[in-house]
Amino acid sequence: MASKWMKLAPWNHGSPPSDSPHPPAVNVHTDKEEAMSQDLNPKSGSAAREVPEFQLELAPMDDVYRAASIMAARKGYSVAKVVEMLDSPHLRDLSAEARRAAVLMALDAAGISIDQVQRDAKARQEALDAYEAEQKTFAESNWARKAEEVAQIKAELDSIKAHYTARIERAEDGVAREKAAFTAWQETKQQELKKMSDALDLCVKKPEPASSAAAPPAALAAAAGAGKA
Repeated sequence: MASKWMKLAPWNHGSPPSDSPHPPAVNVHTDKEEAMSQDLNPKSGSAAREVPEFQLELAPMDDVYRAASIMAARKGYSVAKVVEMLDSPHLRDLSAEARRAAVLMALDAAGISIDQVQRDAKARQEALDAYEAEQKTFAESNWARKAEEVAQIKAELDSIKAHYTARIERAEDGVAREKAAFTAWQETKQQELKKMSDALDLCVKKPEPASSAAAPPAALAAAAGAGKA
């Protein structure tokens, strides 16, 4: 029965999923930076890791019943027929007791016992439960494979991020050092220019002559003495 149910799955009509837990990984180059650049460049020949394709599609209920060899009920009075009768516009708005009486009357008229309907319902429930368990096992194995692949992609992304973050930091540190060196050179340049300017000023400019109106201190002292005499 399990093999019949597996045939109902649409993914079994084409190429079956690979038994390998992981798709082929990207080739590892000696130059790590080159490999990462190829992974990030969609035009490069090396494609980045991809999550394995898988799409869950479940079979309709009727297909499950057929796969479980549940034959049509005698005179068509399966549990599905009873559900249909109770949901009909003729019985839908009646009381629960009136609906029960109508269904039992129809079953009695067709020569169908309620035990037969119960056995049909049980067989259908068991078929659905078994199909669910089979498909759940299959789906969970694929979900686990996807989760593992996603974890590997995240790890690769973290590695790539760390690699390029380190490159950025090295570049920024290099720029900071170069700026500091250039600023220091500019300060040295200003000091050099000032020294040259001071030297030229000293050599080129002549000292200003003493004013004739201003008497030397000795002459002023002699004049003061003569006045007292």
